[in-house]
Amino acid sequence: MKSVAILGKLTPLLAALALFVFFSLAHDAFLTWPNLWNIVRQSSVLLIAAMGTTFVILIGAIDLSVGATMTLAAICAITLVPVVGEVGLLAGLLVGAACGLFNGVLNAVLKLPSFLVTLGSLYIFQSIGLVVSGGRPIPWTTPTGSFLAGGVAFGFLPKIGFWAIGVLLACALFARFTRFGQTIYAIGDNERTARMSGIFTTRAKIATFVLAGAISGLAGILLGIRTFSAAPGMGDPFLLDTIAAVVLGGTLLTGGVGGPLRTVLGVLVIVVLSNGMTLLQIDPFFQIGIRGAVVILAVLLTSGRPKADAIVK
Repeated sequence: MKSVAILGKLTPLLAALALFVFFSLAHDAFLTWPNLWNIVRQSSVLLIAAMGTTFVILIGAIDLSVGATMTLAAICAITLVPVVGEVGLLAGLLVGAACGLFNGVLNAVLKLPSFLVTLGSLYIFQSIGLVVSGGRPIPWTTPTGSFLAGGVAFGFLPKIGFWAIGVLLACALFARFTRFGQTIYAIGDNERTARMSGIFTTRAKIATFVLAGAISGLAGILLGIRTFSAAPGMGDPFLLDTIAAVVLGGTLLTGGVGGPLRTVLGVLVIVVLSNGMTLLQIDPFFQIGIRGAVVILAVLLTSGRPKADAIVK
């Protein structure tokens, strides 16, 4: 049983390594610097967005409004920056946090299922974004974005990659070494027990959604900077990819098991798989199905694992 548990924990890492080796042998361009640079650039925004989703899933909830929150935050920030300056970027973060607050109150206070709450808020946030943008892309016209997250730093790594590394380290340290981080795990493991031990679970769940919303807002802003615009629907592809990355990394949908460092592996599996299939010119329609099959396989490998077998954070 121990060997099975250890194998289950190592599965995401082994999968990432296997994909990396396979595509390196299958296509000469995979290991070139331009392609590796592209993998870093592609994975950065997804990794940041997946950090927020990780915390929500750790409390045993789900957030389907990630993409809509990213889009709304980017639209608000890019709309405000030309008017109020860099403060507009902070406004985008606050918009993301407000979206999380909305979801958290409905889920934790009114006891509505997070799946239905965030499904509804997805459409609400999309609607607000369409109204604010007029249904049109908003171009990024200030140099601030390029300075903060555009181009490369030290001559070799995309600046947006440093943002991803910084957010990852902050979230990993937060999850492992703060009382609130431990509270998130306690709620996901057994909310009733956590409440009986003196934890204010309602307040903690709301705070978790707020944190996730702010992180999604940051991801949306960086995506807008990277693409030089904020467009309706720009964050939609990240919804399923963030959840898939968390699951592929080994965080259980029932909560209490997993963490930011494991989500990194899920992000790598998704991005490397997508990048490699593109290099091999696999039909895009088949690519979608292959990615879905990989997610199902990950669920099969992790769903039977008891929480006591989990690694860490």
